[in-house]
Amino acid sequence: MEQYLKSYHVIMQTVGPVFVGSGKEIMKKEYIFMDDRKTVGIPDVQRLYAVLMKNKKEKAFEEYLLGKGSMNLTEWLDRQRIKERDLKPLLKYVLDCGDAVIDRGGNKLQIMECVKDAYGNPYIPGSSLKGMFRTILLGADIINAPEKYQREKENIRREAVQKAGRNYYLKKDMDKIEYKMYRTLDRPKSKPEDAVNDLMQGFIVSDSEPLATSDLVLCQKIDRHVDGTERKLPLLRECIKPDTEIRFTITIDTNLCKLTGKLLMEAVKAFISNYYSNFSKSFSGMDVPKANYVLCGGGCGFVSKTIVYPMFEKTEGIEIAQRVFEHTIPEQINRQHKHYKDKQYGVSPHTMKCTRYQGKLMQMGVCKILKIKLR
Repeated sequence: MEQYLKSYHVIMQTVGPVFVGSGKEIMKKEYIFMDDRKTVGIPDVQRLYAVLMKNKKEKAFEEYLLGKGSMNLTEWLDRQRIKERDLKPLLKYVLDCGDAVIDRGGNKLQIMECVKDAYGNPYIPGSSLKGMFRTILLGADIINAPEKYQREKENIRREAVQKAGRNYYLKKDMDKIEYKMYRTLDRPKSKPEDAVNDLMQGFIVSDSEPLATSDLVLCQKIDRHVDGTERKLPLLRECIKPDTEIRFTITIDTNLCKLTGKLLMEAVKAFISNYYSNFSKSFSGMDVPKANYVLCGGGCGFVSKTIVYPMFEKTEGIEIAQRVFEHTIPEQINRQHKHYKDKQYGVSPHTMKCTRYQGKLMQMGVCKILKIKLR
């Protein structure tokens, strides 16, 4: 009897830095500069506190942590005559600062932490990888069978001009698109839109194999305008370095889901081609994505997480995207980001999410799938 579970070994390599956040921020009193600011050390606070207790400095440390002063941890430890060589055994891990601009004054940048496993090793959760493929597959289906979604497309055109609560704007229309693609199992005693009918129950993605903290680098968030100007934002992220291999497994229950490795790569090609022609092509000087490229993790931008351009293509897509920003972003922020000028700029949004690594401007989250091999 033919086996109904098919398992694929996937190797994905980062092209640009990839950020998958834990939701935790490492504040300026929680990290230290090292090696003349070329690296940042993340101390084990309990071990650091034990050393300070031994030197009868625990009360001063508590007052420092609870105080409102702008002094960073490096400066405070230096005033306590605790030197860098004494701190190295107390560190959980050390981060390369890369091309991040570190303020040499008192106002240091917060660091958004990368998700880590129970052993402190960074990885990419299976939920993030599955979410990436889910968007790709939906976008590719819309690109390859536009007539299938014609009614939903007309509904979005009509509803896009109407005001609604931020959390509900176009939600029903987008849900209907997802249902048409994924809610196809038609299980007994259920409604067609029920989650039990989602074919992606048969598409199981594992967490990636654990990486090492040496695979991380600090990256600063940069908004690259379509006119070529850059704006560096006061935010650092722990990112997986470019050229790092990410290994994980996709298991497909063929009784529920008819996807294959070949069909998955065809969807990847369709989605990234649409992404380039309708969005990233507008930004001069950026690399042209190859057919096996995907966008993974946080900070990749609106277009990589939505199906606006697969549904509407560039000209109408700009108008729809502009409407989405208008109705879902607070008015003050929308004015600040100037989304009302997107049509004038010829692309929406008119900035690309980037960072710098080894002197090169790179788009956030770009990866390439090297292998999808049936086990």
